[in-house]
Order: sequence, then structure tokens, then C-alpha cells
Amino acid sequence: MNKKRLKKAPLIYVQAQFNFSDLPSANIGTEGELENLHTEMMDIGLADRINSHAVQMGFQLNQDPSKDGYFEVKHEKNDMTRLIFRGFGNRRAVELMRNRLVIKVTDYVCYEDFKQFVESILIIIESNIGVLQKVLSKGVSLRYLDVILPSDKYTLKDYIQPALLPFYPEFANQTVGMSQSVSDTGINKTMTLVMEEAKPAPSGLPDRWLSSDLMEPDPQASLTIVPIVENYSMGKNYGILSLEHKLDLPNTPTWDKTMILDELDGLYRFSSSAFWQAITEEAKQEWGVMDGV
Repeated sequence: MNKKRLKKAPLIYVQAQFNFSDLPSANIGTEGELENLHTEMMDIGLADRINSHAVQMGFQLNQDPSKDGYFEVKHEKNDMTRLIFRGFGNRRAVELMRNRLVIKVTDYVCYEDFKQFVESILIIIESNIGVLQKVLSKGVSLRYLDVILPSDKYTLKDYIQPALLPFYPEFANQTVGMSQSVSDTGINKTMTLVMEEAKPAPSGLPDRWLSSDLMEPDPQASLTIVPIVENYSMGKNYGILSLEHKLDLPNTPTWDKTMILDELDGLYRFSSSAFWQAITEEAKQEWGVMDGV
């Protein structure tokens, strides 16, 4: 497959997530293990250790036999340790929790570079949190986020295939909204593409760069985002294109780094193909297509 890239790509955020069965300790590991983990993270440029928490809410419906036709709702709250390592000018971060590992970057250049970074993280965590190699893998996902800023020459609908945009009635002066498509890409694999058309802030610039579910809840753990804004015609509606490709593993195989990375390769190939199908020829001309690496 001939790879290609964009000279002025609208890509601002990439995330790989690995879900697994719960580690024995809600605190992830012993303090000694976490100190060793921090040391090795520092060796690859992730020097900032941030101890945070995430609150997971669960809801359970139980029928109460003593009340004909009524159900009892039980709320479950789980406060989990959320360990974050950040570096590279606050443009790369690793988040480790009891049941998932998330790797985030805002300085993405190409998939090969990103995969190498992911592999280095997996090796470090495996060597320091030994019990990780005994957990069961539950899923892998890869997510790309692009912010599309129209220039003087075009509007948002000139960059994205019409089927992905909100409906534009002839009588409307402005349309904002969101469209979503979910595609079956293989056994237990789904790709979700969300296209949001948003109105800028009164300043004329976007007031939000990320999808709502990607907003960092802990200000001290946020990443720096560097969008390409010099050609943006301020005041025009802009777009947030989110593409997530996800693999569920219902057979829950034992954690295997090689298998996980192979699955990530497959998720990337379909994600890349979907992106190139989603954008128009005008977008390719403005952003500039070049050979990949």
C-alpha cells in the first residue's frame, strides 16, 4: 500500500487505548513499582508524574419482588487511581488505570513513529508492573481527531464529503450540528465516525478543539494542542472530525504485546482509508498531499 500524508494536516490529537481485566490493586502497583516506572518514563521523556483520580459511575436495575411492577435503581461509584506521565513539551501523555492504558499525543507525525512510541510504553509498563502480563485483554482502540478550519476560499462543506455533514436547508443562514456513522469493519470491530460542525466563539476563533468526551477533567494533566490556524478565515463555522476504530475481545485472551500491536496495525489501516475517503479533492489540494514515510 502506497502511503501518503498531508503537508498541512488538520490532525491535532491521536489516542490508543488498551482495556484489560482489573489489576489486583486499585492503586495499580506498589509505591516501589511506581517509582521504578516513573524513572523509566523519565528516560524516554515523560518526566512529569501526575497522581489523579477518575470516578466511574455504574447503574444497576434490580426488580423488587415486594413491589409489583417496580424496579429498584442501585448506583455504584468507583473512585480509581489515575496515574499520568507527561512530557515532550506537554504534547504526549500516558494514562494508567486499574483496567486500562491510554496513550495520547498531539505531536503526531506518522503512524510508524506513534507505534514505536506505543511499543516503548508497553515494554516499560510490562517490566515494572509484572502482574500486567497475567491480565486478560478486553479491547483495543485507535482514535484520530481533526479540526477543519476553512480558509477564505472555502466553507466547511467543501472539505468533507456531503454525506458526513449536517443537513443544510436552503432557507437557513447557518447550520450547526453533528452526524455519526458506525461501520462494521470485521469480527468484533467497529469504526465510529463523528462529524461536528461548530460555531466559533465571539472572538472568531474556535472555543473548543476536542470532542466533549476527550476533554481532560484534570487541568494539571492537560496536553498542549497546536492547530494550524494561519489560513483560517476567522468567524466561519469549523469542523471537528472524530474517527475511532475499536476492537472488542470477548474471548479475553491473555495480555500479549505482540498481538496487541498487530491489532493496532489493522485498526490503523482501516482508519487511514476512512479518512482519505471522508475528505474532498479540494481539501487535499489545500492541505497538500505528499508521499508518506
